Amino acid sequence: MNTHSYPKKNGIKSITPKGRQRMISSYCEVQPKDYATIKHQLTEACVEYCAVDSRSFESVSGDGFISLVKQLMNAEAIVGTAVPVKELLPHPSTVYRLRGSSPT
Repeated sequence: MNTHSYPKKNGIKSITPKGRQRMISSYCEVQPKDYATIKHQLTEACVEYCAVDSRSFESVSGDGFISLVKQLMNAEAIVGTAVPVKELLPHPSTVYRLRGSSPT
Protein backbone atom coordinates (compact mmCIF):
# COMPACT_ATOMS: atom_id res chain seq x y z
CA MET A 1 0.00 0.00 0.00
CA ASN A 2 1.69 3.18 -1.20
CA THR A 3 -0.73 5.77 0.15
CA HIS A 4 -3.16 6.32 2.97
CA SER A 5 -6.34 8.31 2.88
CA TYR A 6 -7.84 9.64 6.05
CA PRO A 7 -10.67 12.03 6.84
CA LYS A 8 -9.73 15.55 7.81
CA LYS A 9 -11.64 17.66 10.31
CA ASN A 10 -13.61 19.37 7.55
CA GLY A 11 -14.59 16.03 5.99
CA ILE A 12 -12.25 16.29 3.00
CA LYS A 13 -10.02 13.27 2.48
CA SER A 14 -6.32 13.73 1.94
CA ILE A 15 -3.81 11.33 0.46
CA THR A 16 -0.46 11.13 2.24
CA PRO A 17 2.48 9.55 0.41
CA LYS A 18 4.12 6.69 2.30
CA GLY A 19 7.44 8.57 2.41
CA ARG A 20 5.95 11.27 4.62
CA GLN A 21 4.68 8.92 7.31
CA ARG A 22 6.60 8.55 10.55
CA MET A 23 7.94 5.10 11.16
CA ILE A 24 7.14 3.50 14.51
CA SER A 25 10.88 3.41 15.21
CA SER A 26 10.98 7.23 15.11
CA TYR A 27 9.04 7.26 18.38
CA CYS A 28 11.58 5.02 20.12
CA GLU A 29 14.72 6.29 21.79
CA VAL A 30 17.76 4.72 20.15
CA GLN A 31 21.43 4.87 20.95
CA PRO A 32 23.83 6.02 18.26
CA LYS A 33 25.71 3.25 16.48
CA ASP A 34 28.98 4.60 17.83
CA TYR A 35 27.69 4.89 21.43
CA ALA A 36 30.48 2.66 22.79
CA THR A 37 33.13 4.77 21.06
CA ILE A 38 31.65 8.01 22.39
CA LYS A 39 31.42 6.60 25.91
CA HIS A 40 35.06 5.42 25.73
CA GLN A 41 36.22 8.86 24.55
CA LEU A 42 34.31 10.55 27.37
CA THR A 43 35.84 8.16 29.90
CA GLU A 44 39.32 8.95 28.59
CA ALA A 45 38.57 12.68 28.79
CA CYS A 46 37.38 12.30 32.40
CA VAL A 47 40.58 10.44 33.31
CA GLU A 48 42.64 13.19 31.69
CA TYR A 49 40.61 15.89 33.49
CA CYS A 50 41.24 14.23 36.86
CA ALA A 51 44.95 13.69 36.18
CA VAL A 52 45.80 17.06 34.62
CA ASP A 53 43.77 19.19 37.04
CA SER A 54 44.51 17.05 40.12
CA ARG A 55 40.82 16.34 40.72
CA SER A 56 39.38 13.34 42.49
CA PHE A 57 37.80 10.64 40.37
CA GLU A 58 34.56 11.26 42.30
CA SER A 59 34.38 14.79 40.85
CA VAL A 60 33.12 13.44 37.52
CA SER A 61 30.03 11.99 39.21
CA GLY A 62 29.11 15.17 41.09
CA ASP A 63 25.94 17.11 40.34
CA GLY A 64 27.91 20.22 39.36
CA PHE A 65 30.08 18.36 36.86
CA ILE A 66 27.05 16.62 35.34
CA SER A 67 25.27 19.98 35.02
CA LEU A 68 28.33 21.46 33.30
CA VAL A 69 28.49 18.57 30.83
CA LYS A 70 24.77 18.94 30.03
CA GLN A 71 25.21 22.66 29.35
CA LEU A 72 28.21 21.97 27.12
CA MET A 73 26.21 19.40 25.16
CA ASN A 74 23.33 21.88 24.78
CA ALA A 75 25.75 24.58 23.61
CA GLU A 76 27.30 22.21 21.07
CA ALA A 77 23.86 21.35 19.75
CA ILE A 78 23.08 25.05 19.26
CA VAL A 79 26.37 26.49 17.96
CA GLY A 80 27.99 23.33 16.62
CA THR A 81 31.71 22.76 16.77
CA ALA A 82 32.67 25.92 14.87
CA VAL A 83 33.12 27.94 18.09
CA PRO A 84 36.25 27.14 20.12
CA VAL A 85 35.40 25.78 23.58
CA LYS A 86 37.67 28.32 25.31
CA GLU A 87 35.51 31.14 23.92
CA LEU A 88 32.42 29.69 25.61
CA LEU A 89 33.95 29.02 29.03
CA PRO A 90 33.97 31.88 31.55
CA HIS A 91 37.14 33.39 32.99
CA PRO A 92 37.93 32.17 36.54
CA SER A 93 37.34 35.70 37.90
CA THR A 94 33.82 35.64 36.45
CA VAL A 95 33.13 32.33 38.16
CA TYR A 96 34.54 33.73 41.41
CA ARG A 97 32.43 36.90 41.16
CA LEU A 98 29.22 34.99 40.43
CA ARG A 99 29.87 32.42 43.11
CA GLY A 100 30.60 35.06 45.74
CA SER A 101 33.26 33.10 47.62
CA SER A 102 37.00 32.57 47.44
CA PRO A 103 38.35 30.37 44.62
CA THR A 104 39.99 27.08 45.55
